[in-house]
Amino acid sequence: MKFSILIVLLILYAMPLASAPTEVVKPYGSEFALEGKAFRFVGVNIRGICHYGKGDILPFTTAGHIDENLDGAAEMGAKVIRLFAPVKFAEHQENVNRLKNVLDKMESRKLKAIICLTDFYNSGFCPKGDEAYYLPQTGGWTVLDDTWFKSGYKINYLPYVELAVSQLKEHNAIFAWEMGNEMTDLKDPQAIIPFAADVAARIKAIDPHHMVTTGFISVDHTQIGETKGYQLYADANIDFITAHCYNGEDIYHANNRAVHSRLGKPLILEEYGWSAAHGDRASNTQAQVVKWFDQRAARAFMAWGYQAQSYDIGDGDNDVGMDGYHHPDYTQLRAIYSGKAAEIANNPIALPARLLPEGANVARLSTGWKADSVYGAQWGGANVYDGVISGTSKWCSLGGAPPHWLAIDLGRERFVNGIVFRFAGAGMELVDYNFKSFQVQTGATLDGPWTTDLAVSNPAQFSFWRCLYDAPKTFRCLRIYITDSGIDNYCRLAEIEVYEKRAAAAYWVIY
Repeated sequence: MKFSILIVLLILYAMPLASAPTEVVKPYGSEFALEGKAFRFVGVNIRGICHYGKGDILPFTTAGHIDENLDGAAEMGAKVIRLFAPVKFAEHQENVNRLKNVLDKMESRKLKAIICLTDFYNSGFCPKGDEAYYLPQTGGWTVLDDTWFKSGYKINYLPYVELAVSQLKEHNAIFAWEMGNEMTDLKDPQAIIPFAADVAARIKAIDPHHMVTTGFISVDHTQIGETKGYQLYADANIDFITAHCYNGEDIYHANNRAVHSRLGKPLILEEYGWSAAHGDRASNTQAQVVKWFDQRAARAFMAWGYQAQSYDIGDGDNDVGMDGYHHPDYTQLRAIYSGKAAEIANNPIALPARLLPEGANVARLSTGWKADSVYGAQWGGANVYDGVISGTSKWCSLGGAPPHWLAIDLGRERFVNGIVFRFAGAGMELVDYNFKSFQVQTGATLDGPWTTDLAVSNPAQFSFWRCLYDAPKTFRCLRIYITDSGIDNYCRLAEIEVYEKRAAAAYWVIY
């Protein structure tokens, strides 16, 4: 018996242990992080690439088209490729094998994949057996029916997802698992919330290393509203926010923008295209790159319908896609993506060592305040250090043209480790009221003189802003000096938190 136990122990000792992937992208505040630096990127959608050469869903493709398209994307500067992993023609294991083949090729090219695990539309990109759940809906679309979101997903989809995640969780070419493409329950929109929570939790239970996301067009498109959208994306198992936008249309993005502003998780534009019917594609694409990166604080911009080969194989998009056989502007578009990729590569962004200030919030002990103006007695400066984050407990200035300012007295000199400003959006007011630019100033009295420690630009109008010292700075009074108050001239500030921790002073890092 002892001999048998010894043999078993030796066998167990000799078995290889499961290893974690070594090149994992993680969310870090509103950024992605890889190897200590911000990971921003341009990317492309190559929907059916896993199935090229298999003779089923894309019969005009060859296996060689996989390499041709991966090489084209990599040479353009793309870092992430979004693909649709399953097809209804293949068994679950065969779909996983096809995915692994492409992931292996991507890893050798330093590319990463957003793995979309099914399609809302009746395209054939779904796990085998789910075909029966695609039913005609009001409006003429044939899409996944309400029954699938409430229970049907557990029959075919979930076993496929769990198989794929279990077998590929250690792969370095995975950027994120995506629960589906443009999902929404048209009959019962709220059903998407427990569905998303369940799928995300199951994926994370198997693969805690890689990110998980939704694949939504936007919160608006799901029809669940801003509050429920916040609830859905606040789930710790859902790592970043997605958006799909064509022809610059923002009709489906107001709630998505608000959720991004209030939550502060990373946002990516994972589907983008422009139709020539809406104007010049190249110039408009350049403008959209600026809009999403610089004004919306998206961390990625991904072209829909990318194809590198010189002829149609059935996997592009003749209206809004990016290819050299149907669209004469392919070279121009390629230059735009390459240029942005080079800009990102040449300007690496170091991330702060921490996201949150340390120490105690001593703003609650403040002894006074002073402002350039106050809208009314109930909107005084004391509201910003009362510990209440609400639209009914805030400082509000008069409506004259900025600048406006508010100063608070911390009661004595403090060794400040970091400051958090919570704007109107944090109090559940319109995020358009959030400040777009302001200065953080410190001084000895409420009358100054003031030293400007940093100037903040907030074009995406995040609802909170953390300003962190690398090491604490000593001061007694703090002033926020607002130069762009947002949609109107009234400045609304819900709360200021000032954190004290003793150490030597250094310089600012903003995040």
